Amino acid sequence: MTATQSVDFQYEPRVWQDHITAFFNEKLVFGATAYRDNTLQTSPGLTVTFPYFTPIGDAEEPLETEGLQVDSIADDSFTATVKEVGKAVGIKKKAFKKSAASTDRIIEEVSMQLGRRMAEKVDTDLLNEFSGVGNFINGFTPTLAAQVMTVKRIAEAKIMAFGDRQNEAGFIHMHSRQYLDLLRDDQFAALKAENDFYVEGSIGRILGMIVIVNDRIPASSVVDGRPTYRAFMHKANAYGLHMKQEIEIETDYDILHREWVFTANQWYAVKSLHAKVNSGDLRTAEIITTVGA
Repeated sequence: MTATQSVDFQYEPRVWQDHITAFFNEKLVFGATAYRDNTLQTSPGLTVTFPYFTPIGDAEEPLETEGLQVDSIADDSFTATVKEVGKAVGIKKKAFKKSAASTDRIIEEVSMQLGRRMAEKVDTDLLNEFSGVGNFINGFTPTLAAQVMTVKRIAEAKIMAFGDRQNEAGFIHMHSRQYLDLLRDDQFAALKAENDFYVEGSIGRILGMIVIVNDRIPASSVVDGRPTYRAFMHKANAYGLHMKQEIEIETDYDILHREWVFTANQWYAVKSLHAKVNSGDLRTAEIITTVGA
C-alpha cells in the first residue's frame, strides 16, 4: 500500500471569491468643471430664470450748446427647465436566495450602480449642453490630414475664439488621441506638470488652461481620410448644473410578485452661459483637430 495522494480525492471543493464590483468605463469629468447652483432646492418651481442687465449706449461728444441724450438701463432674462431623471432595478425574492452573494452585498452593489448611472447621466447632459449648437464658438477646424493637436494650434484657436480675452480660458477638455498628438509635439515642454486641480483625467496646465483628457469628447467629420475630434476650451462659469433634488434612492417590496424594487431619482437642469447675457460674452470655444496614425 502507498500513502494517499492528491489523485485519490475525486471531489474538489469550489473556492468562491467575493463578487467583484461592476466595471464602468466612463470617467466623470464635466461636472467637476461646471458651476453648481443649489438654490432650486429651497425654491418652488421647475424653471431657472437668469435675469441680467443690458448695456447702455456709447458715451457721446456733445457740442457746447447741446445737452446729453438720456439713455435708459434695462434688463432681460433667459431660462433653463428642470427635468426628472431616474433608474430602477428589480430583484426577485428567489434571486436573493439563490445568489452566492449575500443580500447586503447585492443591495450595496445595486445602490452603487444606481448612483453611478445617475452621475454619468448628469455628466453626459453637461457635455451635450456645452457642445450643442449655439453654445460655443469655433476656434479652429482642420482642412488637412496633418492638422493635429499641437501647442501652437491650441494657442491659435484660443486667440481666434476669444481674442484679447483668451487669458480667461481656464480648462480644455480633449480626447486621448488629441493628447497623444500633443505629446508628440516638439513644443510639448510648454505643459506644466503641476496639477492644482484634481479631477479624473487632468494632467497639468498648458497655456494657462488645465488639461483634462476624456474619451467621451465627440468626434467630428473625417478630413483627408483622418478621424477628427472636438476639444473644448472654457472660461469660468461657462456652463452649470442647477440642482432641484439630489439623487434619492428608494426601496419597496412588491408582495404579489415577490420582488424588491430599487429606484434612483433626481431633478436638475443644465445650462450653457455662452453668449447668453451678451453676444460678445463668449465662454466656450471648440477646437477640431485630426489625429495622427
